[in-house]
Amino acid sequence: MSKIFYDHLILIEEIIPQLEPLDSESRDELIGIIDATFHHQILDLILTHLPKIHHEDFLTRFHSTPHDEALLDYLEARIDKNIKTEIQSLAQKLKKEILSEVKKSKHHHK
Repeated sequence: MSKIFYDHLILIEEIIPQLEPLDSESRDELIGIIDATFHHQILDLILTHLPKIHHEDFLTRFHSTPHDEALLDYLEARIDKNIKTEIQSLAQKLKKEILSEVKKSKHHHK
């Protein structure tokens, strides 16, 4: 998992303790899937709200420096909604869904 400019908004680390019963290989694989899910969903959210005229510029900036928190400033200047709040809301929703699935999975394996 590389550092991405929105990491401090999503706190994916809250999910990881729930994966403890898994062996390290399965846990690492699942963390990779969770990380990719968050990434795709958040980029989709951003591109949905960002006017199309800015997509290429944003994606170029993101590709060259994905960790640069100035990307949030870039987005906030070009998106009418509060993009930080939108990302946090989406992250909370995804975490609830994932944790619900993890709990279901734990009950099935008992």
